[in-house]
Amino acid sequence: MKQPDPSDWKERDSYRKQILATEEDIGFDGGNLLQVVEIPPGEHVEPHFHRETEEVFYVLQAGGSLTIDETDVTPAEGDVIICEPGDVHEVRNDSDQAFRILVFKVNLTDDDTVWEQ
Repeated sequence: MKQPDPSDWKERDSYRKQILATEEDIGFDGGNLLQVVEIPPGEHVEPHFHRETEEVFYVLQAGGSLTIDETDVTPAEGDVIICEPGDVHEVRNDSDQAFRILVFKVNLTDDDTVWEQ
């Protein structure tokens, strides 16, 4: 059995994240990561995509919306959404509470994120 220690929260421009388990913790090669992403009320994560990484989102606390390849999605708590490599996605939180997502990254590689301009 393993019980990894979560990282400290890492603040970004419009969100924060906490890594719950790394590839070493999970035990599979190929770049896997489990993290919680929290988008505060009124914030927006700009459009971006990943060249190789697939992201599985599990909504812990609803209140936000995603746009994935120009399709708007307003998930409920407990919904699962999968972004494949190349899917341009952005996240908005127009609610008055944090939008919290559990994110499982598969095939994570360095410098994989491309921010749209």
